[in-house]
Amino acid sequence: MKRTVLSILVENRAGVLRRVAGLFSRRGYNIESMTAAETEDQGVTRITAVVSGDEMVVDQIVKQVSKLIEVIRISVLDTTEAVYRELV
Repeated sequence: MKRTVLSILVENRAGVLRRVAGLFSRRGYNIESMTAAETEDQGVTRITAVVSGDEMVVDQIVKQVSKLIEVIRISVLDTTEAVYRELV
């Protein structure tokens, strides 16, 4: 299975991260990593999620997450242009 990194911009409100993570668990998708942090705009939070699955699964995840009301934008990061770091 292929790893894919998703960048999700959401409204900075209580419970939004829980709703996004809950969508993954209800649908049975595997989250390898998930982080959330406030952006320069205090009303917007960026969630970075690493998911595993084939192209069809990732496409389905993007469609379902973008349907959430609090989601502003979701994008799949290109592996050739992204920098990956791992902390131990």
